[in-house]
Amino acid sequence: MKLIRLALLASLAATGLYAVPSAASVTEEPIFQMPVPCGETWTMATHSGHNPPEKIDMINNAGRTHGAPALASAAGTVTVSGFAPDAGNMVVIDHGFGWKTRYLHLDTRTVAVGNTVALGAQIGTVGNTGTNTSGSHLHYEQITGTTVRQPKFRGIEVPRKWQYFQYAETSENCSGPVETKFWVDTFQDAPGYAAPGVNPSTGTLKKGTSYVYCRVEGPVVRVGNSFNKWWLQTDLDVGPRNQFVSAYYLSRWGNDEAKDNAGRDIKDCPAQ
Repeated sequence: MKLIRLALLASLAATGLYAVPSAASVTEEPIFQMPVPCGETWTMATHSGHNPPEKIDMINNAGRTHGAPALASAAGTVTVSGFAPDAGNMVVIDHGFGWKTRYLHLDTRTVAVGNTVALGAQIGTVGNTGTNTSGSHLHYEQITGTTVRQPKFRGIEVPRKWQYFQYAETSENCSGPVETKFWVDTFQDAPGYAAPGVNPSTGTLKKGTSYVYCRVEGPVVRVGNSFNKWWLQTDLDVGPRNQFVSAYYLSRWGNDEAKDNAGRDIKDCPAQ
C-alpha cells in the first residue's frame, strides 16, 4: 500500500498538485506494539538516570521478568545485535523511514545483524546484563533519526512516570510466532495432570499469567455454579512440561469458555 500511495503522490507532484516533502519530513511512523508477549501486563517507568527521559524500563507485573521473551514491537531489519559494557546484550531494529527501536540488558539474543523480523518475532530474552542495571528489566526505546521519542503503543503515548507500579499496560503484540502460545490469567494455583483429569496430579501451574498451547475437551470441573469442560495443555511451573490444567481456573472467562487474554479462542490440540 505504501508503494501505491507514494506512486500516486509522485504523479500528483508532476502535475503541481502536491508538494513533495523532504526526506527528513517523511516519518511513516509504525504502529508499535509492546515488546512483550500477548496478554502479559508490564509496568513502565523512567528515572533520573535516563537521558533523555523518554527511555523506559519495563518489568512484568506477575514477577516473571527475567527470561521473558523480548519481541519485536514492529517489523524491520536487525542492525545491531551485540554486547556493550553499559547496555549489556542489545538489539536494534530498523523499521524504515528513520524509525528504530532499541532493546537493552537482554539475557540472550536470538537474532543476528541482517535478520528480517516480523511484528512479534522473538529477538531475545529479558535479563540484567551490562553495568548500567540493578535488576532484570527490559530497557526499551523508540527512535526517529537521532531523537528518542516518548514511546507509543497502538498509537497511544505512554505517559511519563518516574516510579514503578504507577503505570502498566497489557500487551496486544498478538501476531507472528507468539501465536503458537496463548497467554492466560488464572485466579489461583491450578493442579496439572498428564491427561485431562486423570489422577494423580503431576504438579502445579501457579496463579497469574501463563502460556498455554491448546485445548481439549475432558471431564467437567464443577465448583458451585461454575464449570468448564475444557483442558489446557501447558508447561507447569512446578512439574513437567506438556501437562493439562482445567480452564475452570481462567480468571477472565466464564463457563465452558477457553479464551486467551486477548479474547481469542484457544486453538484445539491436534488429535492424538
